[in-house]
Amino acid sequence: MVGLHLYYNKSKDNDYKNSVDSPISQKEESNYEGNNENNNAKPLAKLLVVDDDVDIVEVLKLGLLKNRFLVNAFTNPEEALQSFKSNSESYCLMLSDIRMPGLSGMQLARKVKEINSGVKVVLMTSFEIRDSEFSKVFPSTHVDGFVQKPITIKVLTNKILSLIDKTKRRSDEDFGS
Repeated sequence: MVGLHLYYNKSKDNDYKNSVDSPISQKEESNYEGNNENNNAKPLAKLLVVDDDVDIVEVLKLGLLKNRFLVNAFTNPEEALQSFKSNSESYCLMLSDIRMPGLSGMQLARKVKEINSGVKVVLMTSFEIRDSEFSKVFPSTHVDGFVQKPITIKVLTNKILSLIDKTKRRSDEDFGS
């Protein structure tokens, strides 16, 4: 699946084929209420996921939902920024591709941090990147981590959990609609 390793069985989800061809739903979603193995578990955090590749966004969204995250997913970085502006305090972390048309992941990271400096930012790239190299080239942009594509959902989930401080995790009452 487009550079991401996720063991997702398309035949289980008859709507998968249709959802890939249509725009990504901008609706906040979570499956922690009924589809999770532990039905009493609360969501771990609210995430903003941004990538211009619809397949990658869909795979990330499905995988993160299955791991008890609330997810707002976007293929358009400008729309993602507008959504973030309207409710910036509810997000714990933004996961964004670096290279996107219009607004790059680095530009988006800078704007997100200006709005809410407490939100964690993880950038994805298919190229190898080191934190020290990035901070030299883009000293004004604070990024909390990088992930290299392809990445498994398990590794990504562990990376996200390692970055989110326990005090940043919110109860489900804090995720108001």
